[in-house]
Amino acid sequence: MRVLLFVVLFVVAFDMHAQTPLLAPYLNLLGVSAAVIGFVLGAYAVSNLTGNLIAGPFLDRFPKKWFIAGGLILAGFMLIGQGVVKNTEGFFAFRLMLGFLMAFVSPACSAMLGETGRTELEQGQLMGQKGLVLTSAGIVSPAVGSFLAVQFGYGQSFVLLGYLMIAVGVFAWLVLPKRVDVAPDTQLKTQVTGNKGLIGVFENKMLYPAFLGGFAVLYAQGTIIYEVPLLIQRQGLSPAVTGILFSLKGLGTLAILSQFWLLKISVENRIFASFAVLSLLLYILAIGAPVPIQVMMFLMGGCFGVLFPALATILTVYSPRELYGSVFSVYSAVLSLGAVISPIVAGLLSNWHHAHFIAFLVTATVCLLGGVHRWLVSGVVR
Repeated sequence: MRVLLFVVLFVVAFDMHAQTPLLAPYLNLLGVSAAVIGFVLGAYAVSNLTGNLIAGPFLDRFPKKWFIAGGLILAGFMLIGQGVVKNTEGFFAFRLMLGFLMAFVSPACSAMLGETGRTELEQGQLMGQKGLVLTSAGIVSPAVGSFLAVQFGYGQSFVLLGYLMIAVGVFAWLVLPKRVDVAPDTQLKTQVTGNKGLIGVFENKMLYPAFLGGFAVLYAQGTIIYEVPLLIQRQGLSPAVTGILFSLKGLGTLAILSQFWLLKISVENRIFASFAVLSLLLYILAIGAPVPIQVMMFLMGGCFGVLFPALATILTVYSPRELYGSVFSVYSAVLSLGAVISPIVAGLLSNWHHAHFIAFLVTATVCLLGGVHRWLVSGVVR
């Protein structure tokens, strides 16, 4: 079943990442200003955040397969709608609905995968393998998205990606089981509280580093996703260059995820060190140091390759399985919050250096807070 889940995750990630080099340039062609582009891109994350908060209790109560398959099929129609409409208002509406639907799909996939792990080490390996799958999709999909834009245009590219999403939704409905029956290791350090649902999640202080870290990572990533395509467009280069840059970021992530010896280092040490490096990279971009953007994208991809699996491992180790749906929904909501704020701030600032300096402040602050949390709370996850 894990293989089937990985197939679904790969195609979903491929489909979503392929849109990255299309969104900002397409909106720019529709005559949208830089500030409004930020708001339209952030709208996806707003609706995604709202859906995440609603999804949690349902994912814990009903078969996750329903939300994965049904959400993907409906999301495919929303993508087709994005490509058909020729005005900002219509694109905005379809983008909102797409974000809401994907709010059920992503945490359902993560929770279902986490349920298949029996031990802490196995869960950590699963999150690492999930990162490899998502990264592999992230490497090839931006280049494919750019190729589609060159060959078919931006609108038709969204239509093609929509058909792909519908196909994977049907596949998920046919192959995924309704429930996962795996006996967990009784030594898992779950922090069980008296409350269930969202209240139980928020009462678990061991999950806070993952939530804060997830916000910071998505804020940094959202800034990059907003700024890099516009930079390439301002320089008069082909959209294919944008795809290559994001593929380089994916290669950096893949290079780190392939280093399985990193799993021997404590999760908190990995998170702290990666945030320190990511903050430094964002500061270099903010001050305009003469470092090739290709190198920076590769290195930042490496930081993301450490952070995403490590943050997800904290969620699976320190929460009971019956709350995985709620835990990953809250985590996805926090990710969405970072993705909401970053393009809006970048669009309002409309300045490459200022936007990256704000991202540096966010990641550096979370790095510092993570160190304080580790000092205050005893116990280190292995």
